[in-house]
Amino acid sequence: MKKQWLAMALIIGLGLSGGKILAQPASTPQPGEERPMHQERRAELRKKVELIWMQKLTERLDLTEEEKAKVFPLLSQYEEKRRALRQENRELVRELERMIENKATEGELKRTIRALEENDSKLREEKEEGFHELARILPVEKQARYIVFQEQFRREMHRLIKKARHREKGPQKP
Repeated sequence: MKKQWLAMALIIGLGLSGGKILAQPASTPQPGEERPMHQERRAELRKKVELIWMQKLTERLDLTEEEKAKVFPLLSQYEEKRRALRQENRELVRELERMIENKATEGELKRTIRALEENDSKLREEKEEGFHELARILPVEKQARYIVFQEQFRREMHRLIKKARHREKGPQKP
């Protein structure tokens, strides 16, 4: 089972376009500049990760067909909301960077900071609301498995991304 998980994770992290989809350039982008990953490639990667996530979640939680029919649309709905809020956060941070460069007033900075705080609050609310809805569908043990799975999957994805970035940089010269 662990070998299957590792193989799947490696396929995601390294197999997609030779690992270059997950890899980011070694150079740091300028403030307000996105890393150069095309939207199509990002969407393709997201879809592949979501499919593997769904398969692994189904296995780990031992979801019935009835549970899958309820859980996946629910989780998808809340993920879309959270994705939009995270995008809004990135835009607000870029706005703060521009405001700092342009010597914005304290009041202007405070308004943008408040907007970021409100957005973070909305993100937490969406996460909680989504979990409460999930709790109406799944028994407690499956809820616990879901929490553990989410954390493990997140850690594994971060590890794979880090590994792909390291490979993209190549061997370091002394």
